[in-house]
Amino acid sequence: MERVLVWIADHVFQHPWVWILPQIALAALSIWYTANHLQFDSNRNHLVNNDTADRQLYLKYIRDFEAQDELIAVVESEDTEKNRQFVERLGRRLETETNLFRSVFYKGDLRVMGPKALLFVPEEELQEMVKRLQEARPVLQRFSSVSNLTSILRIALDGIRSGASADEQETQSFLDALPALTRIIRLASDALKRPGLPPSPGVGALFDSGPQAEQKLYLTAATNRIYLVTARPITPDKNAEAVRRFRELVEKTKAEVPGVNVGVTGEPVLEIDEMEQARKDMSRATVLALVLCAFLFITAYREIRRPLKAIAALLIGLSYTLGFTTIAIGHLNILTLTFLPILIGLAIDFGIHLITRYEEELRHRFGLHHALTVTLSRTGKGVLTGALTTAGAFLAMGLTDFRGIREMGVICGVGLLLTLIPMMTFLPASLRIAGLRSERRTLPHTLPHRARIEQLWLNHPGWFLLGAAAITIFSLIHLPKVYFDYNLLHLQSRGLPAVVFEHKLMEADDRSVLFCAVIVDSLEKAVRLEEELRKLPTVAHVESMARYLAEDQSDKVPLIRQITQTVSKIPLPKLDPEPVNVSELHATVRSLDAYLGLATTFAAKEASSNVVAQLRALQQAVRDLRMQLIQTDHATASQKLTAFQRALFQDLRQTLLALHSQKATRQITPEDIPRPFRHRFISRKGNEYLIMVTSKLDLWEKENQERFLQDLRSVADKVTGTPVQLYLYTTQLKKSYQQAAVYAAIAIAFLVWLHFRSLTCVFLSLLPVGLGMIWMAGWMGWTGLPFNPANIMTLPLVIGVGITNGLHILHRCREETAPCIFSRSTGKAVLVSGLTTILGFGSLMIAKHRGIASLGQLMSVGTATCMICGLVVLPSLLSWSERHGWSLNKWLKIHSYPKESASSPSISKPSTNSKPAISVSTSKIHR
Repeated sequence: MERVLVWIADHVFQHPWVWILPQIALAALSIWYTANHLQFDSNRNHLVNNDTADRQLYLKYIRDFEAQDELIAVVESEDTEKNRQFVERLGRRLETETNLFRSVFYKGDLRVMGPKALLFVPEEELQEMVKRLQEARPVLQRFSSVSNLTSILRIALDGIRSGASADEQETQSFLDALPALTRIIRLASDALKRPGLPPSPGVGALFDSGPQAEQKLYLTAATNRIYLVTARPITPDKNAEAVRRFRELVEKTKAEVPGVNVGVTGEPVLEIDEMEQARKDMSRATVLALVLCAFLFITAYREIRRPLKAIAALLIGLSYTLGFTTIAIGHLNILTLTFLPILIGLAIDFGIHLITRYEEELRHRFGLHHALTVTLSRTGKGVLTGALTTAGAFLAMGLTDFRGIREMGVICGVGLLLTLIPMMTFLPASLRIAGLRSERRTLPHTLPHRARIEQLWLNHPGWFLLGAAAITIFSLIHLPKVYFDYNLLHLQSRGLPAVVFEHKLMEADDRSVLFCAVIVDSLEKAVRLEEELRKLPTVAHVESMARYLAEDQSDKVPLIRQITQTVSKIPLPKLDPEPVNVSELHATVRSLDAYLGLATTFAAKEASSNVVAQLRALQQAVRDLRMQLIQTDHATASQKLTAFQRALFQDLRQTLLALHSQKATRQITPEDIPRPFRHRFISRKGNEYLIMVTSKLDLWEKENQERFLQDLRSVADKVTGTPVQLYLYTTQLKKSYQQAAVYAAIAIAFLVWLHFRSLTCVFLSLLPVGLGMIWMAGWMGWTGLPFNPANIMTLPLVIGVGITNGLHILHRCREETAPCIFSRSTGKAVLVSGLTTILGFGSLMIAKHRGIASLGQLMSVGTATCMICGLVVLPSLLSWSERHGWSLNKWLKIHSYPKESASSPSISKPSTNSKPAISVSTSKIHR
């Protein structure tokens, strides 16, 4: 190793530009390639291994049932009409964008369910529907006889004019129509106030406008306070584009229907938002880490040029890493996204150690060539070993079963080695170009007082070892309090809308974006299993098509025939093709307002309070419409009212046609189910059936996942879905990082042994890491900070980071045959490199993503504890061992360098000339 490093030093000294210009060009090429080809993968399913049985079942479920996670718009307000307006407008927009969305659902519509839609309605509701249709038949006939909005108002006007002379049946028919008239006029007035094209008031407005009917028609929660719109991206690779467009349509709709609280959630939204927030956090953290590390480097060395050269070498190495990641992997995920701040905090250590030793050699008045050669061959050897051990810790992650961890290990492990290349070549070459005189001119003339501080623990090692033992005992006491938080929502940014509205759904109606899918291979078994699932204590809702396909519908046939016969007697309405005549409508509204005033006065004396209330409500609606007509110009009013009129009559006509065309058969077949629902519940081949099961429990919590899955698997064999995948994801992640920590420790121990050829040195190198991790875990238990799926990465990382402290200290102790670290450049380098590593990881603490912030917090603490153990505890132990008769030479296997002779290789002392005489051979170098 030394011979290779000496050769690099010679070549760098003689041909510095050969090591500079090509690397700058290669770095620029790497940046260009990365900017054009690197992707960001937010799908959490791509992080896990596909070889397990549960994973294979999930992939089969996605393939056979066209399963895909939904986007959900949660519309919240106390005004149910605003909620209805919003979901109608948003749903209509989503249905038109078939290039991005499919399976749009926000209300139960007969037209969507097809000619056998009524067979899906429970028998009790069919009986109620027959009754309501018979009662509403006169009203429907009245509205079917008109063709425009003006003629609808004339119905009210004619009814009031002929009220006293009309017979009892006609009067009752008019009174029955009052709620529908009031609703239509209110919605017409609302259409003038709101921007955008108004939706239809719905057929329910004609004969049943109560809140109970609304709740049955629309997809609602929390007693109509929350309305929902769901849609699926057309394909999984369109998730990001679909989420972006979904939010754009929500914002457009909010401009038309203000005063509602609307949010978008769903698992694709949660994953994409998490990835987007993490990207922003990483961009800020990367810049902050570079700035802080450069500032600390410059401040510690009281010089600008050499630290900036190290930063330049670091940037070149990071560029190499980005290029390698783009070529070898092609994407970053939520785990690997953190690699840049990590590498900044780790790789800058190489430059710190090299520059610190380089300054020390220059301070001894040796020549520039001598300084570079000793720096690379002596300190460079420790740097190289430290880089290999830390890279080995990362590469050991590649042995785990978790795909995301394997990618993280490869990127960081190879990235460390790639950043080492410019640190060992570009940095010495840039130092060589500066020249000897300018390098010496910036050296400080006095050494700091670090050596005096170090004497505290070197002269009194026992007291410091006792203190370390006390801290260790304190940490061990708090160690049992450390736990693992599996909830992925706890990693997201506080107040993230997708998370907030996910919690609203869970609190409102036991709903969640998470559900389990139970797959059954026979219809009879599916029906039996559906009943068994409903009885489970953790189950909230069960949805399936099995019972519709299996049960005999004979009892519904007479009811459906009654409905079709009733509807067949109602003529289909004809739509007036002409635009609304605003002047004629305004005149009708003015007359209706006047007559309603007289009718209300008369009814107050003769009629019931209910009739009076209905008349007053109608009068208020008419006055509001009249005011809107006055305030709106004729062209705009005509355009909006024409759109409202067309929507109303088309909806009425299509609904009556759908009811009229209902088929009264005894059985439902899979072909009778509309395609969006058929493929959701029946496999493509038609040989398997799916039961969707939602839980009463919060399935983001690990204990609830286990309990829910245990209940389901007690009655079903094939259970899959997102909760199963979350359970596998977090369980595999934790297990894999624990395995990675073990593999990293083994790999590091082997590399340290290979370097020192001493088991004692392996123990001493690992001692700061072991103590540091115990102290870190004790601090976690004391403060209540848990491990989570983001900061569990700390386990292998701390091992890889902390081992370098022991390596550099032991390596310098072997060279100096004494545990005096701060009196040499190594102590300063270990201290500054530790602080820069803390700053590199500490930059993650500014992240809004709580998982990334906790990773930065935990890694900063872990790096600090390992650094303290390396700088204080390890030298104290070595000093204490010498005082008690254990020879440091024997512990570290120190061998003295040979005396300088005519035949031995040497680097001669510099002459007084500006170009010192240098003699370097291929064997060991010594002063």
